[in-house]
Amino acid sequence: MTRLLARHAPAEDTDEGAEPLRMTRMEAWALRTAIGIFEALVRRMLVIMCAEHGPMAPLPEGTNLLFRIDECPPVPVIRRAAAADPDHAFRPPPAGQLPRDRSTDGLVSAEPLLKRLAALADVFAHGDLYLQAMSARLHAPLKPLLAPQPKAFTDPVLTPEQADNMQHLHEVAVQAQACDTS
Repeated sequence: MTRLLARHAPAEDTDEGAEPLRMTRMEAWALRTAIGIFEALVRRMLVIMCAEHGPMAPLPEGTNLLFRIDECPPVPVIRRAAAADPDHAFRPPPAGQLPRDRSTDGLVSAEPLLKRLAALADVFAHGDLYLQAMSARLHAPLKPLLAPQPKAFTDPVLTPEQADNMQHLHEVAVQAQACDTS
């Protein structure tokens, strides 16, 4: 993953109008799968740690957290249907010079994945703030974790043993969020 990030990370001397970072669809799929698993794991670990720690001080006013601690976004995401743009698959990538070592076919933007990686890194850099945020979220009427196991934990890339461990962690976290931690 380090090599992948190094290859797609923007250089420090790039200007604002630089072309978007791109990666192959297969690389993007593999990275999206791994990030989905890590995000679900981090959410469950935050819930378990908060349940064990007990009540915490509220999050400082105006704190901006990059990582979403809820399973679902607060506002439903409405994607534009492909029917609205029937030629979406035939549009060329935006103008700009693409790397010579990769073909232009099947390249996708790496920007959303890099943002998700940055959000995960932010959790580890500012863990105390995320624990405070999760503690506050556990006291809210809507719980941060959904009762069904997340799709990332049932991905076929996981071995049966990994899937069992993920299922156990999920069950512990759902039980922990149901406990009154006040």
